Amino acid sequence: MSSSQTALVVGLGGVTNGGKTTMCRSLEHLFSSNKYNLRVKSLHIDDYYRPNDDPNHIHLDKFDHHDWDCLEAIDIDRFISDLQSIRLHCDLLFVEGFLIFNVAIPSQNHHLFNLAYYFDLPYEECRKRRLERDYDPPDPDGYFEGHVWSAYIKAKTEAFEQNKDVGLELIDTTKESFENIQNKIIKDIETTLKRVQKIS
Repeated sequence: MSSSQTALVVGLGGVTNGGKTTMCRSLEHLFSSNKYNLRVKSLHIDDYYRPNDDPNHIHLDKFDHHDWDCLEAIDIDRFISDLQSIRLHCDLLFVEGFLIFNVAIPSQNHHLFNLAYYFDLPYEECRKRRLERDYDPPDPDGYFEGHVWSAYIKAKTEAFEQNKDVGLELIDTTKESFENIQNKIIKDIETTLKRVQKIS
């Protein structure tokens, strides 16, 4: 791809513990290989969490715990700034994270994301995976049942409403194997890259 063009941007968003990061790392490793000869970068929204003592946090008195499942928990300005910069200096950019489709990202093009995948899980599977992970700070008792899931359902509704024209593709790793999902995304990226290169 020409250095004057912005990157092909692939969004991997959706539910907590849905396999987004694992998929992102696997795809980044693959497309960075000699087979594709591409400059590949990834951006993870989890890297933009505000420090625990940041005054912008929303505190949930019920749990005596910050709300880590909302946009206010993230330094959105820094995230957008880095995203807009990085996409000018690579051929393929993976943007990964639970609220990436809820962020209002300015774009000179009609859409920021060339391909967009929304990872989803049933309640029980999501709860199981969440409870198996260690967080810093740790989730207080009842936080998933009393807040995380409802926050996710709200974010999911808003993401699909906000991205009607993007064509978010729903992904559920409990219904199809990780390998099959990955192969499907690989084919989508290859097809889109060929189309973009023909145009350029």
